[in-house]
Amino acid sequence: MDNRREKFPIFLSQGLLLLGFGVMLMLNWPGQLSYDSVVQLADGRSGHYDSWHPTIMAWLLGLSDNLLPGAGVFLAFVALLLFGAWFLLLRNGQPGWGIVILLILIFATPQLLLYQGTVWKDVLFANAGIAGFSCLAAAGAQWQKRPARFVLLVLSALTLSLAVLARQNGFLLLPFAAASLGVIAAKQRATGWRYGARLLAGILLLVTGANFLLSFRSDGGQGAADQLRLAQSYDLVGAVRLDPSIHLTVLEQRAPNLDSAIRKDGVALYSPHLVDTLENSTTLTNAIYHAPPGVVFMQWRQLILTHPWLYLRERWPVFLWVLVPPEILECHPDVVGVEGPAEEMKFLGLKPHVRAQDRFLYLYVAHFFHTPVLSHLLFGALALAMLALLARRGLPADIAVAGLQIAALAFALSFFFISIACDYRYLYFLDLAAMTGTLQFLCGRRQAPR
Repeated sequence: MDNRREKFPIFLSQGLLLLGFGVMLMLNWPGQLSYDSVVQLADGRSGHYDSWHPTIMAWLLGLSDNLLPGAGVFLAFVALLLFGAWFLLLRNGQPGWGIVILLILIFATPQLLLYQGTVWKDVLFANAGIAGFSCLAAAGAQWQKRPARFVLLVLSALTLSLAVLARQNGFLLLPFAAASLGVIAAKQRATGWRYGARLLAGILLLVTGANFLLSFRSDGGQGAADQLRLAQSYDLVGAVRLDPSIHLTVLEQRAPNLDSAIRKDGVALYSPHLVDTLENSTTLTNAIYHAPPGVVFMQWRQLILTHPWLYLRERWPVFLWVLVPPEILECHPDVVGVEGPAEEMKFLGLKPHVRAQDRFLYLYVAHFFHTPVLSHLLFGALALAMLALLARRGLPADIAVAGLQIAALAFALSFFFISIACDYRYLYFLDLAAMTGTLQFLCGRRQAPR
């Protein structure tokens, strides 16, 4: 009887996980599609990928579309990455009633109920990253079982590679994943650095190979180059806005039209929460994209080297809009329905629409506006707390999930340098990582280290 009572929370937590997965799919199927989602789905169907967005996502959407028109299969696959990762943690831990309560609370959040149903690269990245670290955790828990350990490490390499391919700054996960595996192996009296180095080498090989193969269907990196040029121009405009007396000497000599457009139109249109406001000036956008190759980068580099304090002052409010937005409604926390550019919508045979369940989700999520539930700062604090608790307990699985917390915090901090908009989804990975850390902490509470 006592054994049944102990196992009941385990079965209940696994059942809740499956129920949450089913409810999320039911409310969102075949996926919430924003402007970016529609563009990438059209890329996937056409077979030609714009590198402004991650080409791996267009490829996956193309596969999904071939199996079943639309993004439904892609949605299910991405969600399975997260739910499968959490199932691994539950299976290798000893869930109690605390896990049952935690799962109920998690599945009531917008991060699970709505965001998991949105076709975004940020969700793909977050789920793949968490799956990669969860496989490391499971490998640590089953270290003595060589076949299981090998399979889990291979799955970790594959999912972490997917995460790196899905987000430009996703490479930040790799050193923390390699270090986590090294520490786990060292605890098992193995040569830790070898395991970490092999994992890192395997991921880099997979990422390089995938990028090479996908390049044959992409625009050759032109989209990514344009995105980088726009981000650097955004910093230049922000710097001139803070200090109108600054001389952009590279632009003055080699792209005077851009220098003039920055001072005339850019400063007036600049906003620390969104780069898109600059596109309201045709003169400015034409000057940015028609500037001589390399000139914008050289001017941006000169700004950082010669005026570092000005650069940091310019980046700080931009980062604050991502981390703690003064007005969350400006950062798209509640995107539902299907909407995109007319040409791509016509190509896909879609019409803009909002279904009954979409309206329900919108109204439900609206109740969380201006609450801690939609606060990246809160989840960052939770990630720090879980990092300390998991590192202190020090089980092999704890080490991997502690590494996930560090990786998520480093990923969030990277937006100090790269952010050009305040969309809530950009730090979605931080929220899910903190939830995963709490899940692991409660899962392993009755285990003891070797």
